[in-house]
Amino acid sequence: MKISDEQLTLFKLYKNAKPLEKIKIYARIIFNFQPIKKHLDPYIPNSGTVLDYGCGYGIFANYVKMKNEKLKVIGFDISKTRIDEARKTSDKTGVEFVDKLDDFKFDDLKLVLLIDVLIFLKYEEKIELLKKIYSALTTDGIVFIKDTLKSDSFRFKYTYFEERLKLKLKVYGDGLAPELNYITPNEFVEILTKTGFKIVNLIPENQFIYPGIFIIARK
Repeated sequence: MKISDEQLTLFKLYKNAKPLEKIKIYARIIFNFQPIKKHLDPYIPNSGTVLDYGCGYGIFANYVKMKNEKLKVIGFDISKTRIDEARKTSDKTGVEFVDKLDDFKFDDLKLVLLIDVLIFLKYEEKIELLKKIYSALTTDGIVFIKDTLKSDSFRFKYTYFEERLKLKLKVYGDGLAPELNYITPNEFVEILTKTGFKIVNLIPENQFIYPGIFIIARK
């Protein structure tokens, strides 16, 4: 597997991470970065604000900033462990990492990332979050979703087992409800269109070990 210059740059950003966290971060950069990047790149805006909601260690928040230094980029996650590691990169990238959004007033929000986030929210919570995102986006703003594709496949059953185990072991940190809420592509489309979004693209991703799906929608 060839490592790109962008991946090498990300490796350097996290060189001061705690050893155990660094292993997790580097694994994500090696195995998850390229498949997500290829779908994300066309939607990185030329100006404005980008919010990475559920940013984890901040890999893609930092990547977006690397692609366009003029952007204001905010990464949000409820995991203190992950946000603490993300904040170590802020002085190099200028990305602001937070564990609360209550006091933030978003203006000129052009892009919101929801990468492996919505499975942790109940159906009604998904709707509520997407309504808030819709309201905060500028006209033609984009929500970029990567999630697990609900299906009857063995890959999905394995993924479900693994994610349940990770939740039990608190791999994703504290504060998450001990349940997973997968939905089908049709349900994603229904939620987004009812909220007011227009579907730009819906891409089942077969390159992942897990049954992933990308959904890009525009306000």
